[in-house]
Amino acid sequence: MNMHHHARHWTIVAFTLLIFTACRKDINAPVAPATTSNEELVLTPAGYMEKSRVHFIGEGHQLTVYKGRLLKTDGRTGKTLEDFGEVKRTAPIVPAPASGWIAYAYWTNTGTAITNFTTNWVVPSVPASKASQTLFLFNGMQDGTTSTSYIIQPVLQWGPSAAGGGKYWAITNWYVSSSQAFFGSLVTVNPGTTLQGVMKQTAVSGSNYSYNSSFTGYSAASALQVNNVPQAFWAAETLEAYGITNVSTQYPPNSSVAMSSIQILKGSTNASIGWTTAHASGAPQRAIVVSNSSPGGEVDITFR
Repeated sequence: MNMHHHARHWTIVAFTLLIFTACRKDINAPVAPATTSNEELVLTPAGYMEKSRVHFIGEGHQLTVYKGRLLKTDGRTGKTLEDFGEVKRTAPIVPAPASGWIAYAYWTNTGTAITNFTTNWVVPSVPASKASQTLFLFNGMQDGTTSTSYIIQPVLQWGPSAAGGGKYWAITNWYVSSSQAFFGSLVTVNPGTTLQGVMKQTAVSGSNYSYNSSFTGYSAASALQVNNVPQAFWAAETLEAYGITNVSTQYPPNSSVAMSSIQILKGSTNASIGWTTAHASGAPQRAIVVSNSSPGGEVDITFR
């Protein structure tokens, strides 16, 4: 994306990277974009995708790239259980304008790879208006900011997505490749619950890295293990939204959510972080850097 700041602008989706364009305060309802196929489109943290390209990964199963193919494997034996095909370099269908990343902070790592990225936040109150909106709040890591990049992310959502959900808060972990999206079991959480989203590097072999994304204290059924993918070096703290038609009532009544206790490790060394913030044009939401520290960093995301 052409944002000199290396940010991934998700106002319109182009794979995991969403190309940032103008976003109005009266964000459109999440109407599925036009498609030449008759296949149903479903919502993911990377925007809309054809349903056949979005997959549930159950407990005990992993995602593994092997010889250019993306496989579901048995976490214990390594046996291939399903072949999702070649790791294609194609972008998903773009959603309606004014969708995507609304406010976020990002940082690009250089040198030694990130081995651990944690963030704590408290589940906000329920929105006053429980319409058709979907909100995603997460810390995430990407292997770049191009249309072929992927993201791994522990996600809190309000509203429906391909993983399920409805008029309540719920969590699961997502991996969005260049052409497909994968998620774990969705777990309902209550307002006021403290969450800790964790991404860990679990192995490295040459230029291939393996990562686990999870929520501390929650079943491994909601976590995702991804093996043999490129290094994830771009970190973000993000509010993503779809279907907001009334900023005053369809976001949580809280003034903000603190993405706090941020820690990014490079081996046993804390990273020297310098967050940069971005927001959708015309949107009142903001990401505010309270502290660049690691540990103990904080980025507050305002809702109005």
